[in-house]
Amino acid sequence: MTAAAMRTVEKRDFGGFGRGPAPIDLVHLARQTFGSNDLEREVLGLFAAQTRILVEHIAAATPVDRGPLVHRLKGSARGVGATRVAALAEALEAPQLAESEARRLVDELIVAEGEARAFIEAIR
Repeated sequence: MTAAAMRTVEKRDFGGFGRGPAPIDLVHLARQTFGSNDLEREVLGLFAAQTRILVEHIAAATPVDRGPLVHRLKGSARGVGATRVAALAEALEAPQLAESEARRLVDELIVAEGEARAFIEAIR
């Protein structure tokens, strides 16, 4: 993606997502995929499918089982530029996290994941 195209993406109105940071940082994604639209679509499709499943498992997991799942989600989210999903996953990795705080973060993660998936569907 050219510099001009990246600036256009940064300023684009994303429909129901408003102006400002979109659920997926498309500039970051373009860098990761070397500007290939086909690769972007493929990566986003895989991310959307994987994330839905991971978040379902995270929501149902015990605190011990949750760790590897949120770590995997964090890496995937960072790779595609899903910064809010990545930040929430990282927060869930915190040692000695109270279960009440973990439940609150999981609830936020469910919302963030849904927004990211809806955004992906809107741009595909």
